[in-house]
Amino acid sequence: MIPDTELRVRSYQPQTCMPPHLHQEASISLVVRGAFVERIGRCERDYARGHIAYLPPAVVHAQAFGRAGARQIIFTPQPAWLEYLADCKLRLDESPHGRSPLFCALGERLLQEMATEDRFSAVASEGLILEIIAAFARSSVPAVAGLKPPAWLCAARDFLHETAPAAPSMRRLAQVAGRHEIHLAREFRRFFGTSVGLYARRLRSEHAAQLLRRPHLSISDVALECGFSSHSHLCREFRAHFGVTPSQLRRGIQ
Repeated sequence: MIPDTELRVRSYQPQTCMPPHLHQEASISLVVRGAFVERIGRCERDYARGHIAYLPPAVVHAQAFGRAGARQIIFTPQPAWLEYLADCKLRLDESPHGRSPLFCALGERLLQEMATEDRFSAVASEGLILEIIAAFARSSVPAVAGLKPPAWLCAARDFLHETAPAAPSMRRLAQVAGRHEIHLAREFRRFFGTSVGLYARRLRSEHAAQLLRRPHLSISDVALECGFSSHSHLCREFRAHFGVTPSQLRRGIQ
């Protein structure tokens, strides 16, 4: 789904244990359900929903899962992400971890995107992962009320408008902005109040609304033209964004 990143969801049965083991690659995990206790060396950590942790490669660890079991999103961090975390003073060799309601929200959104099969799901998932990385590095985000977005951020936003309803990758947007992907994801939400993926989805729905003004196009034609997987997919996202179905909007236009 995302270049150079293995992204998966793992579920664990209630009242089970995973004996001491290690992995050859580093990983970042986000707990989205349940709770468990993890032992790393002599340290024990309690994990619950909204808990994120980085595990270096070849570190021996063991887990004991509670009465509800657990579910985690696990992904392999790219070298650039680890460099960013290190620059933000995270001690990666100490297996850093943290918990926040923001991780709960981002985790739920990421699960939804992973379950969605359209051409927007990859860029939306990538954007959410980058937001998770940024939130992990900086637990608090300074307020930007009254400030104008910088020119480079506006350039990225304008590129989304120019390429709608396509779905440019976060890497391409970062190239347009001339900034790191993680920095772009964090600042986009700060200034525009939403993720890159959701913003792109909204633009696609707005483009579909414009096409509905053409009476010779069926709603199915509009769905395919805008990259929706089906008529029903268009209806779901349309209702989510506008509160009406495409048919209701078309009748209102007529």
